[in-house]
Amino acid sequence: MLRALHGKELHGYAIQRELTSAGFQVEVGNLYRVLRSMEEQAQVRSRWSDSHRGPKKRVYAIGPEGRRQREAMLREAIFTILQEYADYLTAHVAPQTEDLEGTIVVVTSPFFDPVRQTVLRRISGRLARGRLFLVKPPQVSFEYDNRKVTILDGSHLNIPVKDGIATGVIFNDIPSGPDMDLALDEAIRVLHPKGWLSIATLFPTRPADDPAPLSVYLFRLMATLFGNIPSVEPEELERRLRERFRSVHRVALADESVFNAWDRRPLSTPSRQKAAREPARVYPARAKS
Repeated sequence: MLRALHGKELHGYAIQRELTSAGFQVEVGNLYRVLRSMEEQAQVRSRWSDSHRGPKKRVYAIGPEGRRQREAMLREAIFTILQEYADYLTAHVAPQTEDLEGTIVVVTSPFFDPVRQTVLRRISGRLARGRLFLVKPPQVSFEYDNRKVTILDGSHLNIPVKDGIATGVIFNDIPSGPDMDLALDEAIRVLHPKGWLSIATLFPTRPADDPAPLSVYLFRLMATLFGNIPSVEPEELERRLRERFRSVHRVALADESVFNAWDRRPLSTPSRQKAAREPARVYPARAKS
């Protein structure tokens, strides 16, 4: 019913036709009983419409509770798709994890979706020797029962680990503008001189008013439902990476790029001013902030 009324205002018989075309067999009497019940729960609202051809008709539209429920259905559907996509993505473009060892640092944005969670679990599961730090914003809640994983509150500009200890740093998204340089310098601060950096960043590939492939549409829908997702120009990020690393490899998807960088260039200029850091807070792997 909520799908039939999305973006429309329909009378009862029109709703019945919509449901019939979708494969549902609905009796008119039962339809109106359901509509009355939904209206009592604010899932739909109704009004009498003026008609130049015959008597007035009662028309229905989605109500506030119906919009909330439809958004919840969309969230669930998107997360189901992302769970499936996570298996595909980690198998094809995620950093190779079979030979990982040492200290790995994963830094996530507030949008910690199932793809990124799956990447984290696979990396920790294949880390034969070493430790993994998950650095997350304080508002992100994530529980993981793995002794190799230490969960820290921080950000791309404030990675609460010691200088030069990381074999690899993985960024889920990266800030744009001047903060991009600060974030890259912060990653380099914690990297071992022979360490590597991997960055996965989402970006829309078309103007918002243009028809878009399904993957781009899902990106826009996620941005609407889950809040502002960091988005940067991949060419700008690649340029800044090449200023810091001799080797940069990019895997481009419809609405995402994964950058892998290694072989750091020697620092020829004083390091940029780093963002102010708060004292690090370490949480057990089972803790919930």
